[in-house]
Amino acid sequence: MKLLRDLWLLVRCYPVAKGRVLADRPMKYPGTVRHMIAYNETRSELVKRGIRDEEQITGAVVMIAVGIAYLMNR
Repeated sequence: MKLLRDLWLLVRCYPVAKGRVLADRPMKYPGTVRHMIAYNETRSELVKRGIRDEEQITGAVVMIAVGIAYLMNR
């Protein structure tokens, strides 16, 4: 059951992560910093949109969604 919840979170999280990855940054950051900024913004956006509560968000799933978004949109 947890696997299905995590997969559903990944499906809901990817469009948000894609938007955060494609967002313009005012400065040139190293790749790892951009990844963590996108991760934090994605997590905040999920809570703001009411998709999940902060306690229910699995960080690994969000990290995977951000990583996939970077790979698909470079």
